Amino acid sequence: MSELHPLAEGTKSDPDRLPAVSGPHSTSTPPRAALSPNRSALNFLPRLRESLALRLAAQYALIFALSSGVLFGVLYWTLAESLDARELAGLERQVRSLADAFTRGAPVDVIARVKNNPSPEMSASFVRLITPDSSTFFQKLPDDWIETQIKSIPFGPFTVNQEVRTERIPQSALRDYSIATYQWPTGWQLQVGRILDSRAVLLAPLKRAFALVGAGALVLSFATGIVLAWRATRPLRAVAATARRILETGDLAARVPSSGSRGELATLVTQLNTLLEKNAVHVRVLRETLDNLAHDLRTPLTRLRGTAELALQDAGDPAEARAALADCVNESDRVLHLLEVLLDISAAEAGVLKLNRDHLDIRTLVERAADLYREVAEEKDITIIVEQPFPAECQADAIRLGQAINNLVDNALKYTPAGGTVTLTTMIERGPGVAPASPRDHLIITVADTGPGVPVAERAAIWRRLYRGDSSRSQRGLGLGLSLVKAIVESHGGTVAITDAPRAGARFTLRLPV
Repeated sequence: MSELHPLAEGTKSDPDRLPAVSGPHSTSTPPRAALSPNRSALNFLPRLRESLALRLAAQYALIFALSSGVLFGVLYWTLAESLDARELAGLERQVRSLADAFTRGAPVDVIARVKNNPSPEMSASFVRLITPDSSTFFQKLPDDWIETQIKSIPFGPFTVNQEVRTERIPQSALRDYSIATYQWPTGWQLQVGRILDSRAVLLAPLKRAFALVGAGALVLSFATGIVLAWRATRPLRAVAATARRILETGDLAARVPSSGSRGELATLVTQLNTLLEKNAVHVRVLRETLDNLAHDLRTPLTRLRGTAELALQDAGDPAEARAALADCVNESDRVLHLLEVLLDISAAEAGVLKLNRDHLDIRTLVERAADLYREVAEEKDITIIVEQPFPAECQADAIRLGQAINNLVDNALKYTPAGGTVTLTTMIERGPGVAPASPRDHLIITVADTGPGVPVAERAAIWRRLYRGDSSRSQRGLGLGLSLVKAIVESHGGTVAITDAPRAGARFTLRLPV
């Protein structure tokens, strides 16, 4: 059985000074040396190293260089393998063609086919036929492997010219020698070889072209990466500049300029501006709260001090001293109540207000609030109407929720004129669920009055601590009632809102989850 054995063998000075400016009433300042170029360069280099745009561009260029190198390596290997495969395939076709002649005939047929084939491919090929005892039966060498020299040999008075042939395989780093062997089961071997161009030589222009183009592309990608990264990080520099401005000047109105583009950085700028806006609002509210608190505490503390001074100036009358102490206790209770309400609001807003939730019928709390303020309403000739046609049950803290309802009723009675009405209603707002008690059901409590109402411009501000509108300056109170209502309702997971009542006035609506 015959075998084909392809075999490849390769051989192969003083700084400038700024003058001081002086006048008749000015003192001279010592001259300062201008920054030298070396110092400017030293200051610039750290900023350059810290530049995010430069680091991103360097990373992009490195990734581009690595990916291009891998791509070129794969391309180079594919081309080299393709060239080798093509040359070996040509040798295999040639050796098979000669082997077919030997199989059908005799060794002389192989010799005849080689000698009678004038093709350039055969002329440049090495052919050798080896017998089973490893001796050369026939050998054909390419013309460039044979060197012919004429050697003059003196023979008596005559000179004889003798042709000397030298067989030599050309040695060159630019060419490779490849040989393919075909062996028959009888032991005969056929070898066909050829000198081919080195694949390193063939692919050398490709490597040079890649080096030149790759270097240019690398520099271009680095420069383009710096430009693109500098533009992409512009919002970050704007954020840093705005933060620096706020820290250095305390200007809470500073905002990050918006470029109007889209993307993660644009979203970051928008959210940061929203955060700054909320912080500015909180700081403004905090300042207003402190101002109002100082104003509200000044009056009771002044009264407390005045009462104590009057008690000290009295001639020791026990009745007067007792009355003064009673006034001091009342003023102290007012201050303590103010502080306790502020603490409750802060705890509710922080989510740490302790609630003792029980399953209760809200109608009971509404009835208690109506009964508590009914006498006050009668004195002001105000009618309190309670509308609770259906049961209204939920999980809530009876004391805290009752405090919120009482504050709303008290607030309604303050601003309702004589002859007006205050209406309290409760109802269940059913959600899309089918069950009798769906998780999406809400308990609705409304307190409506027929007073002057609340201007739309003030509806967002009435929930702030210690806020007193222009129309409420003459009314009693601390300006904390509605803030406490909102804090208590939100601590129960509900919401509170104000709208216009059907018959003028204001309507407060509490929504609590059932």
